[in-house]
Amino acid sequence: MISTCPIAAGVSIRTVGFACVLNVIPRGSPCKISYIKPLDSNSVISRLENPKGLTMEIPTDSQRPPVGLSQRAWYSAAISDFLRTQPDTIIGQLATNGDFALLPTQRDAWLVQISLLQVNLVGLTGSLFLEFSIPRIGRRIDTVLLIDSVVFVIEFKVGRIAFERAAVEQVWDYALDLKNFHKASHSVSIVPILIATETTTTLPLKLLADDDKVYRPILVHPSGFREAVDMALLTILGEAFNQQQWATAPYHPTPTIEEAARALYAQHSVEAIARYDAGAQNLRVTSCRVEELVDEARAKKI
Repeated sequence: MISTCPIAAGVSIRTVGFACVLNVIPRGSPCKISYIKPLDSNSVISRLENPKGLTMEIPTDSQRPPVGLSQRAWYSAAISDFLRTQPDTIIGQLATNGDFALLPTQRDAWLVQISLLQVNLVGLTGSLFLEFSIPRIGRRIDTVLLIDSVVFVIEFKVGRIAFERAAVEQVWDYALDLKNFHKASHSVSIVPILIATETTTTLPLKLLADDDKVYRPILVHPSGFREAVDMALLTILGEAFNQQQWATAPYHPTPTIEEAARALYAQHSVEAIARYDAGAQNLRVTSCRVEELVDEARAKKI
């Protein structure tokens, strides 16, 4: 298995079987330097925990390719611009920014999603993101909408006739992940919505929020999607937040070893899944406290 993970301009990590190849192209040099190391847990995690240990050239803003409002999404735009854009143009941008070959099944699924969104978002003002990255688990949210004071997390199950438990947990997990790890989402209301495109079930719309302002997933037929959005906007009060700042806010997950490896193989950047603010001193204090709790539990035979 071969996969490539670019982590900066001129620097990439390539996994070949169980080997990790770090490619570096020095500035002004036509040659490429490769460092090969066995792909074991230590080599992977050391890069994940200490990406600053790698000497790399970070591209300036002018060198970065424009990807709408956010480079975390394969497509992003103001809702008004999205409504004026032809579906084939949107799919072209998704395919260009994607990291896998576009299959007919994926293209058809995107067409269904885009068509449903363009029909139902007329008259709304805000921002839209398609295939928004969740670095901690190496997955992507189908659609994120920013409207007024609400973040909508939308998962489509194209062709499904039922609201499966795994799908409900999936969209809920996405909302919780944003709440806990995306800095600009800490204080906002997040409403997850699951759409099963072929269901004939019509469920009553309910808005149930937990203390962290993450709402329980709303399960809707396509015809009920706009009603769910309108209900949330009428019910959830608060000041509109800066959508540009939300799109560029830092994402600070702390991945497990398994999650980090999965994200690495999914070709997400090492920097995107690493956390910088867990300093050595904090980790040492935490480790000592965990050991104390384990000793206390053993002594009390808990």
